[in-house]
Amino acid sequence: MRKYALLLVGLVLASCEKEPEFSAWNQTMDGMYDCHSVAALDSAELAAAIVGTWDWRFVRSTSWSYYESEDDYSGFVLTVRADGSFDLNQNDTATVSGTWSLTNSWTTFTLNSQSYVPTLWGNLLYCEPYMMFYSSPADGPDNLYEKR
Repeated sequence: MRKYALLLVGLVLASCEKEPEFSAWNQTMDGMYDCHSVAALDSAELAAAIVGTWDWRFVRSTSWSYYESEDDYSGFVLTVRADGSFDLNQNDTATVSGTWSLTNSWTTFTLNSQSYVPTLWGNLLYCEPYMMFYSSPADGPDNLYEKR
């Protein structure tokens, strides 16, 4: 009987997994929707607010299994201009240029970009100094940018 008890204790201890350590960026992302909603910017105010230079900071995905990274797009710099153009410098290896406009979506606005940029897909949530592309409701990743 004692052998079985020791075996059971050993199995329980071996099956315990350490809780993952989540990035501090998660707290910023968790508060984005509420902050954006309280600000209640209209399309003109939001368009003016996102003009500038943005550094990519963080991505997380919660759709099938949890994933987060502070490194995936490190060095990506997004420049949004008031004339409706943008450049995304991809860590000095390539640059994607195109045009942008805001489109009404089910909860807020989306940034409609031509050329397509995966890190700019999803509902646009703005809470100074951050801009988040919130696509987890559609099983996509959420990407966070910080304004310079």
